Amino acid sequence: MYRLAEIGHSAPRPASLVQQVPAPQEKLRDVRGLARSSARFSAVRAEPDASDDLDAWWRRLPQRPVTASLLALCVLAYAATMVAVLVSAPDPWATATRSLWSLEGNEEILIRLGALDLTRVWVDGEWWRVVTSGLLHGSLIHLVLNMMALGSIGDWVEHAWGSWRSAMLFVLTSVAGCLASLLWCESRMVVGASAGVLGQAGALWVARQFGGPPLQAALAPVSVLSLGILILLCLFLGTVIPGIAQAGHVGGLGMGLVLGALMIRRWPRWVHIFGGLVVAAMLLGLAALARAPAWDPQYHALLGFRAGSEGDTTTATRHFLNALERDPDNTALQNAIAYQFALDGIELDQAEALIRRALSLEPTNANYLDTLGWILCRRGEPDLAKPLLYAAVFLADESVPEIESHVGLCASSAI
Repeated sequence: MYRLAEIGHSAPRPASLVQQVPAPQEKLRDVRGLARSSARFSAVRAEPDASDDLDAWWRRLPQRPVTASLLALCVLAYAATMVAVLVSAPDPWATATRSLWSLEGNEEILIRLGALDLTRVWVDGEWWRVVTSGLLHGSLIHLVLNMMALGSIGDWVEHAWGSWRSAMLFVLTSVAGCLASLLWCESRMVVGASAGVLGQAGALWVARQFGGPPLQAALAPVSVLSLGILILLCLFLGTVIPGIAQAGHVGGLGMGLVLGALMIRRWPRWVHIFGGLVVAAMLLGLAALARAPAWDPQYHALLGFRAGSEGDTTTATRHFLNALERDPDNTALQNAIAYQFALDGIELDQAEALIRRALSLEPTNANYLDTLGWILCRRGEPDLAKPLLYAAVFLADESVPEIESHVGLCASSAI
């Protein structure tokens, strides 16, 4: 999954999920015989074409209606996103170029199209977003990587379990990932199909490792070691690369492992009933906890930013103070709240105290220097502010138009 306004996702190369050795046709004929003799064993679809060309999953899309439909929906959703973004962009060419790796700055468009805006679930009860978010993507590379993974993994999932189980697996794991992101308060906004893809990968790994004979035979070309390594690699990247919605990945993967365990054999009826209750309890439990995770300072910070954007400074201040009470030493939080106070023109003394505390720990942070300079601008002290703003411009890793604009606006920004 993919966090906005912190964008980035990487997905495993699907081609390495499988061993480069075709399954023998004799084995496939045996699978068909086993499947006929045990019709409800595990719904294995032992199609000979599945092993003809392991890497060319796109050639088998006509036989994979669910995978093909999911790919089409994601591509169409991205096309609609880009049309809306380019129509509203002052410089469409530059925006189109930047969209290769980022749609940052176009969050409102993604929200209108169904992105998981956490505060809209908490405040407005828009739970439908946990379903639609998995079809949206935050850049072209985000879309391409996820579609390659979805096509490769979804091909084998649908081959093994059929269409309706494949659809159920993707939807439930994607929803579980969104609920986990909501509970973890990862970012203001989350988009991407990777929770569903990792859920499918988790179920496929369970099937390949522990499945019954028909399932094992049908999935013989899939390397359980390579698949496991790629799942772990994806989780590792989520811990070290900013912008990846790691809780969403974990939530989707966890649900996929559970669902995979339920589908690998012809369990007694009571096992399926119990498993269904476990899955329902997991989803309802996540939803109940994610409804208002008030113990998390990020929850209060995000609600504070939303209230501030709506002009409700009283509510914004209350949420910001609650966030600081729960995490008083978080310098990034101190800066974010101080800057929001400066933008709103409220609590400037408290804002200055917060940002000076952050600067005492990171004195050369360009964003923090800019925040202090802007607070002084708002207070009507441009002579004290401008050296700080110039220092922020100099220390910034790259050109930041917002910081640079403060230099020219400082004298006229006093409240």
